[in-house]
Amino acid sequence: MPNGADAIRALPWQRVREIVDRFTNLNPYHPKIVSGSILNIVEELNLDHEGHQRQLYGYGISAKRYGLYMLNDSGFRLIKASEHGLGLYYRPKEGRDSDCEVPTWIKEGWEWMLRRALGLESQEPTWFQLPVMRRIAISTPNVMAALRRLRRDQARPYNFALSPVVVNLTGTQITLLAPFEKDSSRWMTMPHVNIHDGTTHTLQDPMLPLLAQTFDMVFRQYHGHRESKSSAPDGSLCKPDSAGLLKRYPATAIGFHLIGKETERGWEQNDDISTLMPSLKRYGANSGIADLRLRKRLCEIPLAFLESGTGLSRHTIVRARRGQAIHSRSLRLLKTVVGNPVEGERDSGLKPNTIPL
Repeated sequence: MPNGADAIRALPWQRVREIVDRFTNLNPYHPKIVSGSILNIVEELNLDHEGHQRQLYGYGISAKRYGLYMLNDSGFRLIKASEHGLGLYYRPKEGRDSDCEVPTWIKEGWEWMLRRALGLESQEPTWFQLPVMRRIAISTPNVMAALRRLRRDQARPYNFALSPVVVNLTGTQITLLAPFEKDSSRWMTMPHVNIHDGTTHTLQDPMLPLLAQTFDMVFRQYHGHRESKSSAPDGSLCKPDSAGLLKRYPATAIGFHLIGKETERGWEQNDDISTLMPSLKRYGANSGIADLRLRKRLCEIPLAFLESGTGLSRHTIVRARRGQAIHSRSLRLLKTVVGNPVEGERDSGLKPNTIPL
């Protein structure tokens, strides 16, 4: 490319179909039930109403955030808009687009982003300054009790409430809830209750130092989302402004971690109040390995004393001395015993423990 970046090679349509056809023999299903290749050319997107293939262009932010469009005399026509990262918010505008098969507000947000990316004149949607809301089901007694202070007749189990997405500028817990309200023009001025202390606030003039996120903020952050699954064209970590032909991201396994994709799927799908207060535990790598100071102290103490003081096997203690991983509970026992010398240690001529752990 003129700017020195690697070019992205586009294959001709005929070549793409040849590649798709080569995978036909790998189809594991009965051909009378599911025929053709395991790869699929999506006809609803790639073909027009007359069955002719049409030229599509793509604008990708990350692996799951992309839009497909066609160029025309008025600029472009959006064919597909991703809902990833947006579907968890309650709609600021009613309606659903039949072309893209997404809510109207998501299509309008994508059109705003595409116009800016293509250098076309753009205008912010009218709902951009509305606060971002999430629909929450009343599934716990404390939520119902808090909402009954605002509207007793509507706070019933498994009814819905609204919770604004806020930037908390305090050190205290803030989870605001309001009775369910479809009229978005009332969101800024209607009362919200903090379920942790029962205080009432409005987003227009809150009594707490917090900032209500707006859809303008969401789409500007959405546009700058970095792709964490790939490396930048120069091999470094992707940044919000990284663009071009991304490279494979090298991965090194250092331990087991819970990941949000599987453990906090509620952020994308559920209406439960617990999704507003995630409590996912993450465990650091190598948590069962003794540090250098502890290993040195373990080597100074006879195995017999460590065995009797902890109840651990000699094999486990030797592994800890060598810096190999042991169970975290076993490591805590060793730290306790070393911090409090076991019976008979002083009589054996060993120095009392003076190493802070």
